[in-house]
Order: sequence, then structure tokens, then C-alpha cells
Amino acid sequence: MKKRVVFTLFVAAGIGCFACSKTNNQSTAVTVNPTDTGIVKNTLLLNKGVLHQKGTALKSICVISGNNLSAEQKVLVATLQGLVAKTSSDQIYIDEGGPSTVWVNYLNSKYGITISNYSTWTDLLTHFKSKIKGYVLYNRATNERSLTAATSLCGPMNAIAVDASLESAVRSAGITTRKLDVRTRDEKWVYSNYPAAFSKALGAELTPTINHHLRDYITLTNAFTFYDGETTWRKTVLQGLDPEAFCFGYGKEEFSMVSNAAQAGIVMLPTDLAANLAPLSSIYDPNPIRQQASTTPVTESNVHYVTFLVSDGDNIAYDLWSLQNYFSNPIRGTFNMGYTISPSLVDLAPATLRWYYENASAKDCFVAGPSGSGYTFPSKMPAASLNKYLDRLNTFMDKSDLRIVNILDQGVIGRMDLWNKYLSHSNIDGLIYTGYGEAPNGSIQFSENGKPVIEARDNLWAGLEEEATVISNINSRPTDPSNASGYTLVFVHTWTKDLSNIKTVVDGLNSNVRVVTPDAFVKLVKANLGGK
Repeated sequence: MKKRVVFTLFVAAGIGCFACSKTNNQSTAVTVNPTDTGIVKNTLLLNKGVLHQKGTALKSICVISGNNLSAEQKVLVATLQGLVAKTSSDQIYIDEGGPSTVWVNYLNSKYGITISNYSTWTDLLTHFKSKIKGYVLYNRATNERSLTAATSLCGPMNAIAVDASLESAVRSAGITTRKLDVRTRDEKWVYSNYPAAFSKALGAELTPTINHHLRDYITLTNAFTFYDGETTWRKTVLQGLDPEAFCFGYGKEEFSMVSNAAQAGIVMLPTDLAANLAPLSSIYDPNPIRQQASTTPVTESNVHYVTFLVSDGDNIAYDLWSLQNYFSNPIRGTFNMGYTISPSLVDLAPATLRWYYENASAKDCFVAGPSGSGYTFPSKMPAASLNKYLDRLNTFMDKSDLRIVNILDQGVIGRMDLWNKYLSHSNIDGLIYTGYGEAPNGSIQFSENGKPVIEARDNLWAGLEEEATVISNINSRPTDPSNASGYTLVFVHTWTKDLSNIKTVVDGLNSNVRVVTPDAFVKLVKANLGGK
């Protein structure tokens, strides 16, 4: 059943708004106190999937090439994407080429979405003019944080973000209502003056150097946007969100970013380079999304079992781009492999998730990226927040047909109190632990209900462990499936090692080494070591 979320937004009416003639389209900035004007109550309904908000059900899409857009034009089109997706089944897609083209073509071939091509942003503006109530003016060249401020306000104000360099062209196109001038403002000013204007279901952390990526989804969902580093103020913003809220985007430093959010009970969802989430989330797929059928392995004697798992699938931007490139390697399917992927795709880009599953071979297996439906350190989350997160994760795992979760945390492999919580859920069969900045030890433990927690034993990672080292390590290990030392999980760093590197390892292994998929690996570990 679809759920719906209601946002009650309070925005200042008429702030800096005025009608300007076409002969005076470079109007003077107006400075006003946002509390001086009347308050308008704006109620917006958005559909939800398992958890994340979704656009209006998509029927047709207007495609424009990213190559046809300047940096500031991309910002404008992205905020227009978000506005349109709030209420229209006719939406906008920025085609970046490569995997981006794969997705839009799949929307057409699989879901029957009608495609119309547009060559200029002004044509899009004209086509969707009725959806636009005005614009928020920023100037990235003189104050890059003004873009952050403008991005936050576009959704609540039903406006597009317009750089000062584009204002004349926008006004000439008939968009003449300037909702607000934030050229001298930043996100802290916005947060202070518009505290009730934003969704409590998510925040967004996005550097102002990024153009269109994520800004469409921010506008769709009325998310507050910031980029402050891992500060006390950031934690205050995150603590102001609802239970089960996520922070989309990406911060300045990975470990402290995730830690700071986890301590506030918030889960990160790396999306800072994710394009087109507004239209991609607008697919409502009524049919189950299922992986290729797996078989139950039969244990062989006198062999060593190995599985490979590729990193970084928690990152939605990676799933939409780099994983598709990785997955398109012609040698894929010639040996057993595991890939991490985000369960949140079932809400945010279900067509993408279905494409991967439909194009997978019998030798491809997908595992939920760290540490479930989003990137968090479970050990740092308050117990109540973790419990809520895991309850929802169990549903995500069912809807995305994922049975194994990759855990990323630091120094807590022995925290069975945490792993018992994960493994108490019916849709989670096992955990694969990869320590943040830790040397892998290959330990295997079991939860109270007999499900395995398997630690990586080797990292195939440039500068840490190269192919020759991994081959030598595996070939020297016992060939005894009844012993924990008879199993090796190799964690593959996706940014420095590809399928060709993995194939080099596979080809160098002894004849008594068996390479299996992660799901087969978990089943073998449970069957042969469980209860010992």
C-alpha cells in the first residue's frame, strides 16, 4: 500500500515579489525581514515508498542533454525538475550519456514512458511555465553559499533557482516574479528565518560546487540543504528531523560525517552525484523486483571456499553510474561475483534496480550495501533509533529481494548485541563485516538464532593488497569446509580494482579452491559451521 506524507509549510508571502516590465528585467535586490509579511500555509502531499518520498507517477518525460547546459543552467533545470515532479506526470530528465542514457531508454522500453527531446532550457521553461510561481535569485560567483540557500527555498516557494547571470533570460521567458534574493545569504540564514518551511523526513548535505545532481530531489521533497562540515550546528539540524529521517548528499569527510549523523540517530544516503532522482523515483512498479534464482550449494570435501564482494553500493550515485559501467564489463558472468547495492533504490530508482536484476547472470549476486538501506555506523546510533531503522530495513530487504547486509563500522566486530538485532529480522540471512580502516581478519561468528556474521579476510585494494598477494594468501589456506579457516571473503575496492583484476585472482587460484556467490557462501558457512 502506498503511504502518503503531509508537509505543512509556512513561507513568507510576497517577499521580494513584484511585477517587472520586460524593459526593466534586471531589478534591484530587495532586502526585507521575512517576518514582516503575512504567512501562507502551503500543504503538499507526496507519495512514499517503503520510506523515501516519490514524485508523481511518471507517464512522459522531456529529455535534455546535459551537454547543452551550462553549470548555472543545470541548476535551474534541476530545480525545475523537482517542481514539476511534485504534481505532473510529464517530467524532465537530464541525459548525461553513458548509464544515464541506459536508464531513460529503459523507462521507455520497460514502462512505456513517452520521450520528447528538448534542445534548450528555455524551451523547457516555456513548456512547464504553469508549474513555476517565481524564482529565487542567487550568485554563485560572488557567494557560493547563496546557491545552497536558494536550493533549500525552491521547493517551499514553488520556485526555480536562478543565477544572476541568467536572470534577464528567465524574465524574458515570462518568469518575472522574484520570490527572494539570497545573493548575500547562506543556509544558516535560511534555517533561522524559515524554520517551518522544510520537510522533517530528510535533510540534504550538498557542496555548492555541484550543479544539477540531487538538486531536483531536494526541490521535490522540500529538503533543507546545507554544507557546514561535521559541526555542532550540523548535528542540531539533523536532530531536528523526524525519527527514521535520512540525510541525503555527502559531507566533507566520510568518517566524521557518518559518525556525526549516526549519533543524532540519522542515516546518511550518499547521493551527492545522483542525477534525475525526481523522475526516477516517479516510477511505481506494481510487480515484485526479484534477483535471479539462486541454488542451494552442496558442500564439497577438501576445498577452500572464496567469495568476492565489490564495495560502495550504498552510494546511490554509484549505483546509477559507476556500477553500471562496472557491470557492463564483457567478462561479467564468467565467474561468481557479489555486488553491493542500495535497498533504497526500490523507492528512489526502482527501474534501475530492476534493470540490474534482469541483466544479471546466474553468477551475479547482490548484497545490501553498508549498513543496510543507508550508510551508518550501527555502533554509534542510539538504541531506539537503530531499532526503528532495522525494522524499516527488514521491509526494504523484502521489497528489494536482498538477503545479506554489508556492515561498515570500526572496531566492533565482536558486538554481537548489535548483530543479533540485525539478524533477528526475517529478511536478513547474514552479515558481511568490513571494518573501516581495519585490517581484515576473516572471523566468523553466529547470532543467537544461528545466522552468520562473516568478516572479510582479504581486501583486493590497490596499495593494500594486490592480486598476487590475494592469490598467495588464498592458495596457502586450509581446504577444510568444516573449519572457519576454510573460507575467504575478499572485499574488492571498486575504485581501484575492476572485474579484470578479480579475474586475475580467480585464474590464479588452485584447483581445489571454489569461487561462489555471497549468498552461496553464507549458506555454506551456516551449513558447515553453524552450531559448532
